[in-house]
Amino acid sequence: MYKIRDMYKEKKELALLELAYLSIAAISFVAAAVTALFNQSLGIAILIVPLAALIVAVANIVVWSLVKSIVEAKDDKKVARK
Repeated sequence: MYKIRDMYKEKKELALLELAYLSIAAISFVAAAVTALFNQSLGIAILIVPLAALIVAVANIVVWSLVKSIVEAKDDKKVARK
């Protein structure tokens, strides 16, 4: 797997963003699980954070792929016209 610095140098912003979202989701899920051992209602309340992070990550992937496919389709049309 890439190192974070290598990903940044190679301009893989989307991968870095997704890595950040998934890291936040994983860390907050573990924090919620540990908290739930001591206080169940607080642990369940903390589960909102990883849920939100996962929803944002999936939405980001979908939007990015739509934008990428639209841009590539326009580029293909320009190439076909020439």
